[in-house]
Amino acid sequence: MSNHDLLRKLIDVPFKPFRLKLPNSTAIDVTEPGSVIVGDTSAVLPVDAYVDAEGFRIVRNWKTIALSHIVEFSDLEQKPERPKK
Repeated sequence: MSNHDLLRKLIDVPFKPFRLKLPNSTAIDVTEPGSVIVGDTSAVLPVDAYVDAEGFRIVRNWKTIALSHIVEFSDLEQKPERPKK
């Protein structure tokens, strides 16, 4: 994969959460487009995050991967939105 392949997936409108699959059977879920840092040959992705008491997303751990190691993208199942009353 190239950096442009990943960037195009991140800027899809509307954004759809997806999973990156790597050759060693590792999968990394991307649920927010702004959480990924894309470089020329690598990307930094959060692998452990939580929402704090004030509602901010905090990343505890991240992984740097070589873009050439991305085998495929697959869409994540989205939960259907409940109708508002």
